[in-house]
Amino acid sequence: MNIKEWKIELRRQAESERNALSPAERAQKSKAINEALIRRIDDIFRTHGKKNHPPTLFTYMPIKSEVDVKPVMEACWNKRYRIVVSKVQPEDKLLKLYEIRTYDDLEKGTWGILEPKADAPQLLDIKQIDAVLVPGLAFDRNLGRLGYGGGYYDRFIQQYVRAGWTKPYILAGAYDIQMIEEVPMGLFDFRLDELITEERTIRAAKSRG
Repeated sequence: MNIKEWKIELRRQAESERNALSPAERAQKSKAINEALIRRIDDIFRTHGKKNHPPTLFTYMPIKSEVDVKPVMEACWNKRYRIVVSKVQPEDKLLKLYEIRTYDDLEKGTWGILEPKADAPQLLDIKQIDAVLVPGLAFDRNLGRLGYGGGYYDRFIQQYVRAGWTKPYILAGAYDIQMIEEVPMGLFDFRLDELITEERTIRAAKSRG
């Protein structure tokens, strides 16, 4: 089995296990994960937020059985942090980022996922992002991440690598059942700085926060 086939099988298994959680279980676990994420994002912004722009988090709109991270976004709004959300560009497989100040700035877009409206302010300078909260299907103890297969986040992080810029702090919130023995990593796959589940926090030794 090659790495592509391995990832396809892992995705199938991971999504099946996540979908098997009841709505009540997902809500309970999501609450614990969000509380920990909000505390950590505060710490990250205090530790290495930059002075020339508001503390900025790039996050995502949860779908299906993902951890519901919307409370993280709401907490950031309450603290006057800047929230940016992506709009998928399928033609070039890239993400364009837009500032979101309320839910009114969102509408249903590609694949039925909530995306920024066309008149939302675009964030062109990605160096202003202090932290990225990424989605994923499975994770391992070495902070490997198995995404959905589109490669959008991998290409986004590669922009920093190619330009020689300091990457933002990369973290994820996931149910503990999403932990697997090993995520197969390709050349352009990135690792997290931190993973938070309802049962544990794993932080990279090299992480900057």
